[in-house]
Amino acid sequence: MDIIRKIALLEPGKLELQQDKEIELQDGMVKVQVSACGICGSDLSLLGGKRDMTKELYFGHEFSGVVTEIAEGSRDFEPGMRVASELARTCGRCWNCLNGLPNYCKSMNYALLPGGFTEKTLVRSSEDYSFLSSIPDTLDDITAALLEPTNCAYRIAMQGNMKPGDTVVVFGLGAMGLIAGIILKKLGAGAVICVGRRPARQEKARGTGIFDAVVGNDEDGMAKIFEICGEKGADLVIEATGTPRVLNDAIRVVRPGGRIVVGSVYHGTISDFDPLPIFRKELTLVGAKGPTTYRRSDGSSAVVCMMEQVKDDLNKIITVYDYKEALRAFEDAQSGQAIKAVIKF
Repeated sequence: MDIIRKIALLEPGKLELQQDKEIELQDGMVKVQVSACGICGSDLSLLGGKRDMTKELYFGHEFSGVVTEIAEGSRDFEPGMRVASELARTCGRCWNCLNGLPNYCKSMNYALLPGGFTEKTLVRSSEDYSFLSSIPDTLDDITAALLEPTNCAYRIAMQGNMKPGDTVVVFGLGAMGLIAGIILKKLGAGAVICVGRRPARQEKARGTGIFDAVVGNDEDGMAKIFEICGEKGADLVIEATGTPRVLNDAIRVVRPGGRIVVGSVYHGTISDFDPLPIFRKELTLVGAKGPTTYRRSDGSSAVVCMMEQVKDDLNKIITVYDYKEALRAFEDAQSGQAIKAVIKF
């Protein structure tokens, strides 16, 4: 059995580059030779001890690669096919699926073993569940590694129920907020304004040239938002910071009758939260938990189709690291030096 390289999370705060035996193929799964894997905020939460690593069977879930083996009970793929991680199919029979929540069908513990931060991983692709989509030659391996987070951002955009011409404010200059902004811009937003607290990250976001404005989360930034959107505020606000108190700011800048989409994984509560404006302004607040199944009429991935249209903008937020630089990639992702860190094997 081949020896493969992997990035191992030993304990909170401690990563190590290791070599290990590749995992044996299991029924209903395919083996993927990983080409590249992105660092997600949830990976950083594991590293920082905010999530219980003993409950996770995988590490890394934003990857692209090539199928090398298929097991009995697997379907859709053959060796040599290029793929990327994405929720592609669910059982259709459980309570979640029957009630319009396929993104809750099963956890990724069911889908991945040991995950994308290793040269080879197993991925579920069975009759009743699949976490893989094929990718076209128009998407390179690095860009394709963003399929899963783009799927999550697409969910945020869809939950926004945006109308063409709507003004949009995105709180959060991480990958999730910026990708959601990219998608909403492509779908016809009248203006997309991105908001963040860290000046260095603001400059990086401005440097992409994608958005109508990038402002700080301060009084000057709030004034700029109302200058662009009008005195009533934005039609749609995306909260993608992971900081609970920012929900107060989202409520402040959305117009009466507006919509707020919460696409954040919070690790705390809000003190001094005033819910009265939700009533006074008749606001709609909705969550967005991706990834979910978005298929075109021919069965292919709607999100892959969107990625082909916005790939140039996606590439502007990616920083690529060689496997040997993996520890620095995590450091840069934690510090905000990299908007989206992608490690290539």
